[in-house]
Amino acid sequence: VCCMKTLCNGCILAAQRRGMNDICPFCRTDLPTDEASQLAMIQKRVDKGDAVAIYFLGNQYYYGMLGLARDVPRAIELWREAAELGSINSHHHLGHIHYNGDGIEEDKPRGIL
Repeated sequence: VCCMKTLCNGCILAAQRRGMNDICPFCRTDLPTDEASQLAMIQKRVDKGDAVAIYFLGNQYYYGMLGLARDVPRAIELWREAAELGSINSHHHLGHIHYNGDGIEEDKPRGIL
């Protein structure tokens, strides 16, 4: 969560074998221990315009995680912002929820675009 970098399972396993269970294997920052500090770390990345962090925060709103109330319109807003910054995952989620009407009115043509 700290630097929002995706690591392969091999790198994660190597870090765990080295005893790096409580720090990020990529940036070596201490991992947050509670939801409030995790949310603060994510917000810090969002404020810097990090597409991965914006997408991740959108997921938290969509699923109502990290102590956030489920807020589909806010999730869509964040996913659109992340998509504009190049997040393919955000494009996927936006298409999926529009096509299937998950939390919003179904709009198949918009879901296909």
